[in-house]
Amino acid sequence: MSAKTFWKTVALGLFSLSSITIAKPSFAASVDLRSFNRGGDVGNVTPTQATITNAYADGGDDGGTNYNVSGNQPLFPYQLETFLGLSPGSLGLDIAEGSAISILRNFQAGDVFSFNSNFQTFDDPGIDRAFVSIVNSTTGSVITPLTLGNSTFNYTFSTAGNYTIGIGVVDGPFNGLPDATFSSRLIVSNANVAPVPEPLTILGSLTALGLGANMRRRFGKAR
Repeated sequence: MSAKTFWKTVALGLFSLSSITIAKPSFAASVDLRSFNRGGDVGNVTPTQATITNAYADGGDDGGTNYNVSGNQPLFPYQLETFLGLSPGSLGLDIAEGSAISILRNFQAGDVFSFNSNFQTFDDPGIDRAFVSIVNSTTGSVITPLTLGNSTFNYTFSTAGNYTIGIGVVDGPFNGLPDATFSSRLIVSNANVAPVPEPLTILGSLTALGLGANMRRRFGKAR
């Protein structure tokens, strides 16, 4: 191999390596639950956990057992929907009241919002409802139910923008009519946002040096 051919090969190797990209590792960032707005009965709030109920402040809806955690009354449906940035009736025309936390935050396309939930009901299963609402002025609103017991919620944003995230629990209907008797509790924990991985360009300096050394050995043998 001639010297001219050798250095041409090295240059091509450097160019090829410089164009290689990989996904830069992204790390989930904790979202402080104390930064959320509170509507209705929300208490026991720490950076990593919050408790939301639809219980009356005096415990009158649970036969004397008081599950209320803040001393605040749950909100009427129109109050709760306004608090969450939702249109009237979005949570259903059959609910009696509810409570929630919310936050307005900017997300990039590909960001993933997640948290753990524990939904407990002191009513008949299937009556009260826990939910997540995601509202954007351009893309509209998405409301997702949360299941009883422990679960993990994940949502990937397809479009960048400002979104209002709401997490709450409402009193559902009994025999088709709004019913405020008996309550439910939703514990939210470990909220995180994982950003979309950033592309990372590999300059290939170390690899190129190795390639150059190898080619130099081959060139030496050829002579």
